[in-house]
Amino acid sequence: MARMVLTTVQPGRDYIIHAVTGEGESRLHLEGLGFVPGTKLKVIARNGENLIVGVKGSRIAVDGRLARCVIV
Repeated sequence: MARMVLTTVQPGRDYIIHAVTGEGESRLHLEGLGFVPGTKLKVIARNGENLIVGVKGSRIAVDGRLARCVIV
């Protein structure tokens, strides 16, 4: 499967995080929420580029700016 940014994936499917891009606080914030390479996630719901994501047993709201930093 080709790698893509989180904002382009289909809700309801499982994905594996391949990389977290971005700089400074954005990247650290995502990593603190559990968005680290090798972790499984699922997009539960979307509103445009804003997402509700299931990761490590939690549901997390991610805006489009941060979601574009997650490569699956």
